[in-house]
Amino acid sequence: MEFTRNNLRIEWIDLGEGLSGDYNPDDPEDIHLLRFDLYNSIDGVWEMVDDCSYCTLMPVDTSEDILMKALEYMMDEFTEVINAGYSGKKTGERLSWICPDFLPLKDM
Repeated sequence: MEFTRNNLRIEWIDLGEGLSGDYNPDDPEDIHLLRFDLYNSIDGVWEMVDDCSYCTLMPVDTSEDILMKALEYMMDEFTEVINAGYSGKKTGERLSWICPDFLPLKDM
């Protein structure tokens, strides 16, 4: 699932990650989590933005509605930072904590 706005695209990626590295389906305490990647279109070519790929606290079985709202929210957070020429590292680190219970997602 992805969301594109102008020159930026953010997408959910399932790399088999869990709470402590690789997801362990045999561990009832582990959660299968999603990662987000941010891309910037430069001369029509999508390039991953440095330091803007983070595992989140968003389970892979989260509803599509919440996942899309989260992508839109994260895009709002990244747009001004990236388009102003700043690194998205701090924004990405902060957004890595996003989860289905994140309050702004419920208000969107």
